[in-house]
Amino acid sequence: MAIRTIIFSSRIKQGSQQQLTHDLPIEFPAQALSNITEIKRVSICQGNGQFMAVVEYEGDFEKVFKEYISSASVQSFHFKIQKFLEDPPISADPAKLNLAGDVFVWDGQQFNTATG
Repeated sequence: MAIRTIIFSSRIKQGSQQQLTHDLPIEFPAQALSNITEIKRVSICQGNGQFMAVVEYEGDFEKVFKEYISSASVQSFHFKIQKFLEDPPISADPAKLNLAGDVFVWDGQQFNTATG
């Protein structure tokens, strides 16, 4: 099965960037995410007032998302970071979140349609 990518994006609230940068590594639910075997990699990016969480996973997104959102540690993490973001990840419905998924991948030679 192919590795897929999903990105969550939000604007950082004015004046919150330094505190968010400090708190993220402390609050990040690494142990809980390591228990979700389909999640292969998570990158947190920020700059110019933007926050992005880039998640690489295998398998069915709905299943992975359900397992992710049902974790108490993940819910606690979302609660703690929501004060820093203008549009925080507070919904359990992915259609109500600022998510973008991969459409195709270019490997330097060819385009591959992103299919799972």
